[in-house]
Amino acid sequence: MKMSGRLRNSFIGVGILSLLLLSCFDQPGISVPRFIPKTPPDSLLERGIDAHPDNAIYLEWEEPATAEEEGILGYYVYRGKLNGDEYSFKRIATVNRNAGLLYKSNEYIDNGANLDTTYYYYLRSYNDFTVSKENSDTVYFRLARKASPHSPSGDISDQKPHLVFQYPIRVVDRISYLYLRLYYMESGSYQIKYFTKTHRFDLSQSIFNVYLQNNTYHTTVLLDSLKTDGSGNKYLEKGNYRWRVDAVSGEPGGGPETEGSESNWMYFTVK
Repeated sequence: MKMSGRLRNSFIGVGILSLLLLSCFDQPGISVPRFIPKTPPDSLLERGIDAHPDNAIYLEWEEPATAEEEGILGYYVYRGKLNGDEYSFKRIATVNRNAGLLYKSNEYIDNGANLDTTYYYYLRSYNDFTVSKENSDTVYFRLARKASPHSPSGDISDQKPHLVFQYPIRVVDRISYLYLRLYYMESGSYQIKYFTKTHRFDLSQSIFNVYLQNNTYHTTVLLDSLKTDGSGNKYLEKGNYRWRVDAVSGEPGGGPETEGSESNWMYFTVK
């Protein structure tokens, strides 16, 4: 059925009038998400803002409990820097809700972050009618240079290897600790088996060795569920492993770090 020009113009006029009327009235405010508090570096479970192996910054938040009833469609991500005494923010991303089963609407990876720059982030919610008047809380992080895992890698036969990695030497560096996480594939997923913390006492040191046992006093073992042989020596079961090294700033009181990095994953198989 064709619509006459007069009737079509009438519908257009009503639509424009509706938009004008909506703009004359304040829309109800909508809720904003809250960032997940960052866990301390000694934690097995990592939550909150963090470094990402792709030289990026990972953000994680909790969506409002009323998101569905408020018709929230997603969140705007704002990133800022401190210039002198003032903060300057701009919107860098939109994270949509309900975009698919494999899509997460409570996280974002900022691949545009540069090293040695402190970035600040906040979020705003939006729906079909409005953007939240309030901002979320603000979190911040600074990317450092990454460690480089060296060995073991590929196929190995040694069940009692030591793990070797490198961290770049710098004259000025806030990185105080290097955390090594070793995972073993079992029941279809990687499970952490060995977790250590190495203190960077000597800033001129670039090569680090972590042993399955008898480490130096610079290294603290935080978790150890490795197998032991008849002599009480630690060893690796046959199978698939992966490991990485997190560089972490030393914060007062052992609080969550505000500067750090995560190395790329290194994979190996004990034959």
